[in-house]
Amino acid sequence: MKIAILTTKNQWFESYADALSEKLGNIPIFNNHVDINNIYDIIFILSYHNIIPTKYLKNSKHNLVVHASALPKGKGWAPLFWQVLEGENKIPFTMIEASSKVDNGDIYMQEVLELTNHELNEELRDKQAKMIIQMCVKFVNNYEKYKIPVKQNNDESFYKKRDKKDSKLNIDKTVRDQFNLLRVVNNSDYPAYFELDGHRYILKIELDNSEAVELIDFVDLTQKEVLMILDWRNHENIKKWMYSQDEISVEAHLSFIAELQFLKSRQYMVVKKDNKYVGVVDFTKIDETNKECYFGLYANPFEKIAGIGRILEEVCLKYILDLLNLNKIKLEVFSDNVRALSLYKKYNFKGVGVKSVNDRQAVCMELNHDC
Repeated sequence: MKIAILTTKNQWFESYADALSEKLGNIPIFNNHVDINNIYDIIFILSYHNIIPTKYLKNSKHNLVVHASALPKGKGWAPLFWQVLEGENKIPFTMIEASSKVDNGDIYMQEVLELTNHELNEELRDKQAKMIIQMCVKFVNNYEKYKIPVKQNNDESFYKKRDKKDSKLNIDKTVRDQFNLLRVVNNSDYPAYFELDGHRYILKIELDNSEAVELIDFVDLTQKEVLMILDWRNHENIKKWMYSQDEISVEAHLSFIAELQFLKSRQYMVVKKDNKYVGVVDFTKIDETNKECYFGLYANPFEKIAGIGRILEEVCLKYILDLLNLNKIKLEVFSDNVRALSLYKKYNFKGVGVKSVNDRQAVCMELNHDC
């Protein structure tokens, strides 16, 4: 299958286009539709700012656009930001066929991006881009399932183009009341501002990153990061605490990561702190009905970081309680892993049983948290 990407140069999505190209086998990226001379099965048209004449669209089997709304609702400009302003934290994304009318093409798939209600402009853009990449990869890998689109109905609505006036704060309202506006403003192009006694004051907002920890989903890892995690998984200090101590091949590792994008009950993430890769956390058997899951963690075996166990433990608990919104947390740990057992007990995990794994004893532990 011949695939290409069409995106405008020197704009926010450019680096993400590179990441998508890598995930799909280093497919070509074009910055102008007139430069596309070959016939392609799929062209992903992502954050492209020029009008494409119909004669160019006819050259490829699929010309796919991803729009951040539940089309036909929310056609037009900046739908993600308008929905954040409306207080939404579940943002639909729709993949459509490009057509002569904007956002009017047939629908191939729809997915939902869940927000935390705290992301600012840059993080919103990052999550938007990663959702777009995920949908493009999913379409290619499951082409037979998604290749036939459905028509849009006529129940449409539109968002207008945002301008500088849309960043104006009301001085008679609280910050909390206007926080969603502060989340979507662009500090450089459309900063927040207010007017008082004939004067205009500009405000810039950013997250205090002094204690920030970044989580990177395994499905969003770069090729370099994927191989880094494979080295970690095969390190003796990591393997000895795993249920399987077998050497993991590159093929098995890649297959494991590829499967994760289709499994809502399992999430694996790399943890970064102070721009360093510090460890991995995982959440498995996620059960929204019974509000419970299992979790595990391991530190980067090539770094010595003070308090790394505590950092990873607190990342896990915060993610489970605040983002997954679960209240029963389970884990299993070998009984001779004294340091891990001690750590879990400090966070009030209680032993609820033991099991035998490969002739070794594992302790089953739980933490019940009232929500």
